[in-house]
Amino acid sequence: MSTLTVRLTANEDKDLQAVCTQTGKTKSEVVRALLADSLRSYKLRNALQNSQAELGPAARQAGWLTEEDILRDVS
Repeated sequence: MSTLTVRLTANEDKDLQAVCTQTGKTKSEVVRALLADSLRSYKLRNALQNSQAELGPAARQAGWLTEEDILRDVS
């Protein structure tokens, strides 16, 4: 495991401490969980953007501009 030092504003530290108090977890545990969630969201968003960039032009050429267009042709 590696160590990361992060500087927080007073408000960020207060909010983080409130979450720790509510959950009974340490600051490190809370930050690790939040970072893991954020990284998963980032990866998913990035994958969706890449898919859209790759598939979007072909879908538009096929006339698929909305979900209804796709469902009409697939059904």
